[in-house]
Amino acid sequence: MRLISRVPATTANLGVGFDTLGLALSMYNVFEVSISDADTLEIRGEGVEDLARRENNSFLKAIDYFYNLYGMVPPPLAVRIESNIPICRGLGSSASAIVAGLMIANSLSNKNLTKEELLKYAVELEGHPDNVTPAMFGGCTISLFSKERMLVKKIPFPEELGVILAIPSFNVETETSRKILPDCVPFDTVARGLAKIGMFIVSLLTDDLKDLPSILDDEIHEPYRARYIPNYRRIKEEIISAGALGVMISGSGPSIVILVEKDRDRRLKEDTEFILNKNGISADVLSLEIDNEGAVLEVNKCIT
Repeated sequence: MRLISRVPATTANLGVGFDTLGLALSMYNVFEVSISDADTLEIRGEGVEDLARRENNSFLKAIDYFYNLYGMVPPPLAVRIESNIPICRGLGSSASAIVAGLMIANSLSNKNLTKEELLKYAVELEGHPDNVTPAMFGGCTISLFSKERMLVKKIPFPEELGVILAIPSFNVETETSRKILPDCVPFDTVARGLAKIGMFIVSLLTDDLKDLPSILDDEIHEPYRARYIPNYRRIKEEIISAGALGVMISGSGPSIVILVEKDRDRRLKEDTEFILNKNGISADVLSLEIDNEGAVLEVNKCIT
């Protein structure tokens, strides 16, 4: 039996939704597994050297984790990974691997858990839900761990809203980016943050997008993570002046996610490339779609 899982990249936080909001994007990692006589691993694309070491491979670790939960040992597996999501760029590469590993282990072991049931394990492995939730379910999601269960809601994303993604050539380790965050945040800062999350969701639901540049200006994590992106504040202001509806650090960074009206997408993409170059940042700038499907699992098919 051959199993293939395709899982989207994700951008977490969306500025004001620290560790709660996430969005799935049209960039994918693909994981192919078949039962074999011995374990083999073939990797193509991003992070080949890192992923070749089992201790760094979140996909293999997720499979081992799932089998261990049920007192089982995974069979020898022939694994192929098509790694298209850049590693350590704040785009949910580890979340995609965890989700795929759990879905494939679930199928191989005939446990037949639902995505909702698998999500709890994904959060335990990842440590926070903002990437694994949209990776699992697609779309724009908000997550809350409450009384031993994950609560997830999908937020309709306006069709006229597009995403531009700037992926710098340098990386930032997630652990490094989380360690820099303060242990305490002032009450008034938290209050403004809560108001901004509510206003952002209402803006999406009502297609009232004109105030997004102010609403999405985070005060809880971005001021600290910005130091890992040279000239980030200036870059953000210039891209907003060029017509963006929101400019945010994607997850722990250093990628930058930009919200834009789709009819202005091409021009803003060009302006973003110019602004980044002017500020000394080499980056790939992409226009992406929202992935509304999330992780998928196919049986008895091959990567072509």
